Amino acid sequence: MDIINCKNITYLYSRYVDEEKIHVEFEALKNVSLNIEKGSFVAILGQNGSGKSTLAKNMNALVVPKEGDVYVYEYNTKNTEFMFDIRKRVGMVFQNPDNQIVAGIVEEDIAFGPENLGIPPDEIRKRVDDALKIVRMTDYYDASPHMLSGGQKQRVAIAGIIAMKPDCIVLDEPTAMLDPLGRKEVINTVKLLNKEFGITIVLITHFMEEAVQADRIVVMEDGQIVMEGTPKEVFSRVDEMKNTGLDVPQVTELAHNLKKRGVEGLSDGILTIEEMVNELLRLKK
Repeated sequence: MDIINCKNITYLYSRYVDEEKIHVEFEALKNVSLNIEKGSFVAILGQNGSGKSTLAKNMNALVVPKEGDVYVYEYNTKNTEFMFDIRKRVGMVFQNPDNQIVAGIVEEDIAFGPENLGIPPDEIRKRVDDALKIVRMTDYYDASPHMLSGGQKQRVAIAGIIAMKPDCIVLDEPTAMLDPLGRKEVINTVKLLNKEFGITIVLITHFMEEAVQADRIVVMEDGQIVMEGTPKEVFSRVDEMKNTGLDVPQVTELAHNLKKRGVEGLSDGILTIEEMVNELLRLKK
């Protein structure tokens, strides 16, 4: 079952060139079709300007397409009557957690969303407690969000979305501003939400090692989808990925270069160090 279905969507950005008073339109998305299955973990890759963030914003009606349609379940995002239903089902986490923190205390920040949904106080208390447990931030319920590390802030932002009980969370480069430890904390949380709680995940990322964790990868270039498949299928196409200006996991590139230099028998789509070690041990036998 699809939770999100983008059907042939085109989205335009427009601006005026002040000096000449000329109205300019730019196609950020060009006839894009993409379905997101309920319970899946999808990573979307692409260089800056490829359209991936614009696609993410279309998924919960922050923007709506000029042409084509986006459906969240049966709700068309162009119909403002369904805005509440759409936002309730698809939550959004942005790159900078400071832009989503609205309260001076962690628990108050997490309670903000459910309060705006009109949830009864007893249920809000339970949701806040449950969300803090899920993101492993129980010890920080009365802390000031602005005193937390970047990774902890992002986990609080995710907890705020969890407390609204969405079916899907779209994360737009949530680890871009974090150090390696913070990135690990956030990605571990995202994997937990998907695997243990069944929340559908759409992850926009620049980090190939994060995309490896997904069930499915979508690669965008110039407002269009140019590649799609499992991590093994996509990252096996090393040269094509390079042509789009993207990298592949370091160990995948190592395997690719070894094969170019005559090492025979290595499997395609090696994604992790463990897989590489097992392949080398197999070839040694």
